Amino acid sequence: MQKAIRLALLALCCSTVAFAQPARVRISAWYWLNSAPKADWQGDFVTMHNLGFTDVVLCWGIDLAALRFKAREADTRQAMRWAQRAGLGAYLVIWQPTANSLKRRPEFEQVDSAGHHLFSFDVFNPEWRHTEWKQYLQEVARAYGKEPAMRGYIFDDSFTEGPVRDPYGKAGTGIVSYGNYERRQFGEPLPRKPSDPRWNEWVKVREGWWEDWARDTVRFIREVDPNPKHIIYLEDPAGNALNPNVKNTIGLDLTRVARHFDAVGAYTYASWDSSPDSGEKVAQHTTDVLTQLQKVIDPAKLRIYTFWVANPPEERKPGPAHYPTVEQIRQICQAALQLGIHDLDMYGYRIGDYRVTSNATLIKFSPGTGPTYPLTDQFPMKFLWDRPQIHDALATYLKSLNSK
Repeated sequence: MQKAIRLALLALCCSTVAFAQPARVRISAWYWLNSAPKADWQGDFVTMHNLGFTDVVLCWGIDLAALRFKAREADTRQAMRWAQRAGLGAYLVIWQPTANSLKRRPEFEQVDSAGHHLFSFDVFNPEWRHTEWKQYLQEVARAYGKEPAMRGYIFDDSFTEGPVRDPYGKAGTGIVSYGNYERRQFGEPLPRKPSDPRWNEWVKVREGWWEDWARDTVRFIREVDPNPKHIIYLEDPAGNALNPNVKNTIGLDLTRVARHFDAVGAYTYASWDSSPDSGEKVAQHTTDVLTQLQKVIDPAKLRIYTFWVANPPEERKPGPAHYPTVEQIRQICQAALQLGIHDLDMYGYRIGDYRVTSNATLIKFSPGTGPTYPLTDQFPMKFLWDRPQIHDALATYLKSLNSK
């Protein structure tokens, strides 16, 4: 009996103390659940906490919608509970326009200006939003919204238009959307290039449709999970979201879309090398991107900054990565902190091979619906979990951000 009481008290302490004092700086890292055996999850989360992370970003690689499957739902819940026991909050990545197994029907697919059906969804179509999209979002919110570790929902790469129908085929024209819904709403002929008549009107109409998508997306989640502490976060690559060309190509006005989400980010990925100023250049890029983002969204809007902590030129080379060093990671973080960012997110802690090159590869490595899931291949010694040589110095720095 005494032993049981001691264990109960220990469990109570572990579940409450971890979140008793909110962190001054939220520090998270991405974790592909299917990049690791389930037996590794709990230990990995403890290690992340010991490194100074306050949160973990959870997802199923290759198929971000896999968390709706019953077997993966049970796995995801377990991961969230292990994360909480380790002292971490949990964010769920629930959307990327092409990296998902949601059903694709031709009438709901994105269409480019050349008439190609793309391997993504026509987010402008209210029939799709109020049926399949709403059902999916509310399934997720219903499944995880009451988990104690829950911290938020992440929409990744939301403005990616996708390749032509086969996800591994050629790219489209880059200019969208030309489905039946758009033809009915705007009227024929739809302008297909900036020199066509009514082009400026076409841009404005699509900006409004993007805002309709944003408004509905947040509303659908909040109908099931009204907890304002569970943030709904929109991010996209800085080179896309902040590119002025997106007004013409996909009709995006980030200012209008951002106002409906709790948090917004423009993420970066960079390359490092042995040059003495490599770290400074990447940190300057961080400053440039965040300064630009600050100009286009409400100053009061929560901004989350995601950046890669893997070095693309080294990912496919044998042996351990040399970059980024802890000092180079620190330079990025400091640049963001100086611009008022208090939510730092790193890609990533444990990540599988994201280079899906064929349908066969997709089928082979998708999490699936079975009792177990296949492991995605990894880039050995390239992401944070298997770069132990930097752990001590990284822990010292990250913990300093939340020390008294």
